Amino acid sequence: MDEHGFEARLRHVEHILVGQQALYLARATKLPLLQRMDALRKELQTVYKGNKGIQDFIDKYDVHAKLLNPANSTFLMEREFLAPEAKLELVMAALEDMETFAKQVKQVKSLEHVVSGVDFEAVQTLGPQLTPLEAIHSDQARELNELTHKVSSLMDNYNGLINTLSEIFISWDDILGTMESHVSALERKKEVV
Repeated sequence: MDEHGFEARLRHVEHILVGQQALYLARATKLPLLQRMDALRKELQTVYKGNKGIQDFIDKYDVHAKLLNPANSTFLMEREFLAPEAKLELVMAALEDMETFAKQVKQVKSLEHVVSGVDFEAVQTLGPQLTPLEAIHSDQARELNELTHKVSSLMDNYNGLINTLSEIFISWDDILGTMESHVSALERKKEVV
């Protein structure tokens, strides 16, 4: 067993370097660890020598390796680069955020009983009872969609009928208004004569 994770790290680097060439990886993972590392080192050297961009990156990385190396603690770098006044200023600037965070942690702690309650344990037993209800719900949702479509088409028909009747009544009103005006004109002529 690989207690330090070297095997997994090497497999990850091989996957990044080789890409999706599964046959090479399957064949390479059967080799002993030292042979795989040697083969990977040769492959890296080939890629490194053939790629100007990688060479430039490595040259720039070497200059700043101390800052970019995860083995160097950020706390050590902060102690090395920041003056005590700057550190105090950073802490004071973050004070409000830290107080807010502390309040949120207290809220989470106070609500922890909700998440770890017995009701959540009942989910496993209630799950099988929910399965038939899901099927019924999907049938009801389908029926609801059909009924909604039917009601919508009935409303469209109703609105069309009302619009048609309104147009007919308006037309009749215009006809009656015209007839009344003609009758009134004739009655006036008749009275004049």
